Amino acid sequence: MKTGNANRHDKLRRRQVLTEAEINSVRQSSLTVLEEVGILIEHPRALSLLAEAGAAIDPDSHRARIPAALVEKSAQAVPSEFVVRGQHPSKDIVVGHQSPPRGRPVMSLDWIVDHGKKRRREVTRADLEAWVRVVEALPNLSLVTGLYPWDVPLSTRDLRATEAMLRFSTKPILMAPYSGRSVEWLTRMLGVIPDQRAPKAIIFSSCNSPLIYSESQMDGLLRAAEHDLPVMVNSSAVTGATAPMTLAGTLVIMNAEILAGIVVAQLAKPGTKVIYAGHPVVLDMRTSIASMGYTEIGLLAAALIDLGRSYGFPTASNGLTTDSHVPDQQAAIEKLITGYLAVLSGAALNGGAGSLATVGTASLEQLVIDDDIYERILRMCEGIHVDQDTLGLDVIASVGPRGHYLAEPHTLKYLRQEFRRSALATRLNPEAWMEAGGKDASELAAESVKAILKDPPEPRLEGHVLSELSHLVERAEREAPPA
Repeated sequence: MKTGNANRHDKLRRRQVLTEAEINSVRQSSLTVLEEVGILIEHPRALSLLAEAGAAIDPDSHRARIPAALVEKSAQAVPSEFVVRGQHPSKDIVVGHQSPPRGRPVMSLDWIVDHGKKRRREVTRADLEAWVRVVEALPNLSLVTGLYPWDVPLSTRDLRATEAMLRFSTKPILMAPYSGRSVEWLTRMLGVIPDQRAPKAIIFSSCNSPLIYSESQMDGLLRAAEHDLPVMVNSSAVTGATAPMTLAGTLVIMNAEILAGIVVAQLAKPGTKVIYAGHPVVLDMRTSIASMGYTEIGLLAAALIDLGRSYGFPTASNGLTTDSHVPDQQAAIEKLITGYLAVLSGAALNGGAGSLATVGTASLEQLVIDDDIYERILRMCEGIHVDQDTLGLDVIASVGPRGHYLAEPHTLKYLRQEFRRSALATRLNPEAWMEAGGKDASELAAESVKAILKDPPEPRLEGHVLSELSHLVERAEREAPPA
């Protein structure tokens, strides 16, 4: 399923960070790691599936050594494209090997910084609701995510986030569940949406570097596969800490970890929809703090997309990331540097919108700014449309020398198509800008947030459906196992 935008985007995908020979070297090295070093998988059923498929399992350490042939066979079973539904057909998205790139917000953060403040605070249910409403209003974010509030029981933060997403958004859902139990409750919640338009949530499952897949993360992956929910299989290895110091060595570890999750997903249910997702991190050796603002993060992110696409997988990047704690110049620079290359490399889904502080803090204002950044990046990916009309030979001949194009029908036809206007950028001269209030992008973003939230929230579902959703989450809280 290709569109004009997808075809134009193909022209810009020709730039790869890795050569074909380098891609092959990383792939072969990852196979060596999985077969000879192995990966710890702390989930009995996953180990059983691997053993039945020919992997060597150490029952004491739970280390699985996965044969290269099994990895390659599993990779071939991954669908290259699939549709993820929203609550309205207009919000459905195609996620695929060749699909146009899309932006998405960051997910599951539990800290937030208010406009004009520097100290972050704990997320509340009110923040969660505001987050979902702002995401719903932003045109360049194709998925909805949730924040994880502190003023609800820890065991059901992920489900409260899902409830808010279903209440206030029509977009497909991306959820980071705490465990397979959360996935089971999620499927019940999706099941109460009427008219067969229940959105299909994408489930996020992440390996714990180096080379460990925890029971809770693997359980979420397996339950998602059972319920035919797409799984975003992720590695967030930290260069110099949970991965080698070299960029190439980090790619080997991350590729191996993602492949291990994909193998288990395909063994659980052949044809499970998966998304290859790498969210690299760099350890700043001077501060001992993990960083997502380094320029090399952008290189790693794009290289991982090169790797994922080499298998024919749908891919996702961490997108726009920064180490800055507020929506400032550092955030703008780092987000563009870390996010741009991965989009050009062909990542179907690109995240990070609304994130600050190494994807540790959320900001509604940064969410609006990042939507604007994605608007610009996605416009770049469309390239330049060349046909007989856009070449403009007729209007050039009509205007001739010494004329102008201001009043030409050709100009009126294309002035909005060829150029996108940013609501956060000023095009005024200095005096006019000051007369208009002299507001910078962060202040304009804050005004946009206020405009989105000024009216009372309007739930997207009928009252009896909302009541059933609340009832399910309350049941999940009552039936939660002891902490």
